[in-house]
Amino acid sequence: MNLPIDEYTKLIGAEVREVRPGYAVVYAKAPKSACNFNGVIHGGFIFSLADIAFAYASNAGGRMALALDMYVSFRKALKPDKSVVATAKELQRSGRTALYLIEVTSEGDLIALITATVYVLDREPGAPCD
Repeated sequence: MNLPIDEYTKLIGAEVREVRPGYAVVYAKAPKSACNFNGVIHGGFIFSLADIAFAYASNAGGRMALALDMYVSFRKALKPDKSVVATAKELQRSGRTALYLIEVTSEGDLIALITATVYVLDREPGAPCD
């Protein structure tokens, strides 16, 4: 299923590189504008990339999936101008819920590890923000 690229993904400069049911890869270059007062990239930017990968992976099967929870463990600081990749993989699906693992890496280093759960609805994904 081809899902459109949403405005937030464009806003933060992320690229959706691969999508298939239960799997997605999102790439970005960490911009200096996302740097915090400690000289590293805001956790919110890192989390956003993970959330985008999670959304595409969980909705690519053709049914709308909405996040129930996401638990993040930040493992290493991300410096500005570094390439960063978020990879979401479905681990288990049961009834209306599915469990995902999202890894955010930069140049081979694990930046963050996220577990997340979606609730799957009986309708196709995609609805405009009005």
